[in-house]
Amino acid sequence: MGLLVVNPGLWTTVQDLGRPGFREWGVPVGGAFDRRSLALANALAGNPPDAAGLELTLHGGVFEARCDLGIALAGADMEASIVDPDGGRRSVISPSSTTLKAGERLVLGRATAGARTYLAVVGGFGGRSSERPVRAGDVLPAVPSRLQGRRPRLVESAVSDPVGEPFRCLPGPDSSSLADSEALWNQPFQVGLRSNRMGLRLEGEPLAVVPEAERLSAPVAPGAIQAAGGRLIVLGVACGTMGGYPHVAQVVSADLDRVGQLRPGDGLRFRRVTIDEARRLDRQAREAQRRWSAPITALPRDLFEPELRPAGTPG
Repeated sequence: MGLLVVNPGLWTTVQDLGRPGFREWGVPVGGAFDRRSLALANALAGNPPDAAGLELTLHGGVFEARCDLGIALAGADMEASIVDPDGGRRSVISPSSTTLKAGERLVLGRATAGARTYLAVVGGFGGRSSERPVRAGDVLPAVPSRLQGRRPRLVESAVSDPVGEPFRCLPGPDSSSLADSEALWNQPFQVGLRSNRMGLRLEGEPLAVVPEAERLSAPVAPGAIQAAGGRLIVLGVACGTMGGYPHVAQVVSADLDRVGQLRPGDGLRFRRVTIDEARRLDRQAREAQRRWSAPITALPRDLFEPELRPAGTPG
């Protein structure tokens, strides 16, 4: 039982909320690049926010249900439809939930806006975050389940907007390494083709960096902006725990999900904020997620078919 990978798409991995608390041992946090969208997909499936789902990047793939599966999609707008064994097709809109019946295929095309879409199933996939992409022929374990088709009315900011406002940042510990301290905040950049979960390489006017005789590696975290040879790199969720390039700025935690939805060619700017403002933005983002996630999660938990209720779910 579970979900058969017929076509894995461009880069599809199983992701949860990662492994916080192990950075001192050199273990990256990892997990979903857009945690808010994974949490929304899980909420639609009645799961806790950290249940493992599929992260689909830029182009989805084809997946076949080996049993009835309650599924939910959230994140980037991605072409999606369900095809039955007789060739019938019905469209699926993100974010929403529905049931993928045994033998039906979920066909996911290109992302038309944003970069990453998340697919959740009731109870989550039996696994943890991995940087290994799924392969054709893999069967992702999942318990039989059903969900009603729902597309909730979402409050503003429930889905990450990658290219709206500037990305808010704190000056980094090495901000003085830039010859022009205002250049970072005053010019536009563009996401380059050489971008992945480890980091996004930005294109734009090179930034002059003050030369140093020797630089020691120092701790870094997702959202760190490094200057490498005058070019900027925004570190992603799969970045290492140490880095040797100047750490010139840090994207605030409230904007990290938006980083995960940037795609090659997207333009972006940065805006400087204070530490007090960064903390306020983080509190507001957490509170907003609590407000919309609780009622969305509660409904599908009341809609499980009794004979298909996952083990451990209250009756």
